[in-house]
Amino acid sequence: MPSSDLSELATQVRLTCQRISRRVRFEGTHEVAPHQFSVMARLADTGDQTPTQIAEVERVSTPSITRTLNCLQDSGIITRTPHPTDGRQVMVSLTDEGRAIVLRTRRRRDSWMAERLATLDDDQLGIVRQAIEILAEVASK
Repeated sequence: MPSSDLSELATQVRLTCQRISRRVRFEGTHEVAPHQFSVMARLADTGDQTPTQIAEVERVSTPSITRTLNCLQDSGIITRTPHPTDGRQVMVSLTDEGRAIVLRTRRRRDSWMAERLATLDDDQLGIVRQAIEILAEVASK
């Protein structure tokens, strides 16, 4: 494939993935802002973490993550407890309400995507399955 064609394909794949990501990100986040949900989902998937660990994974500054965590704590979505071995640190965890919001949001997002996939025929769904495998391979490199 000529490099100009490959470059155009790369642009199209990138833009399409960004559009889908943006749509899914904002779908179902009525209870909290998308950046807050990202932190909540991370805690749901990994368990308790320090604010520094969360900031590193979210690629934001410590002051920025502190503001996000303060909002989540004020809403009763997370709690902070002393670190078990380092008195200078705190551990952040989801409350039961926080876990419930993560579940509801994921269900709404999955439902949104399922509704769109339901409009495709069997051949198109097969292509989507193949594309998922290929894109997952590209993402892992």
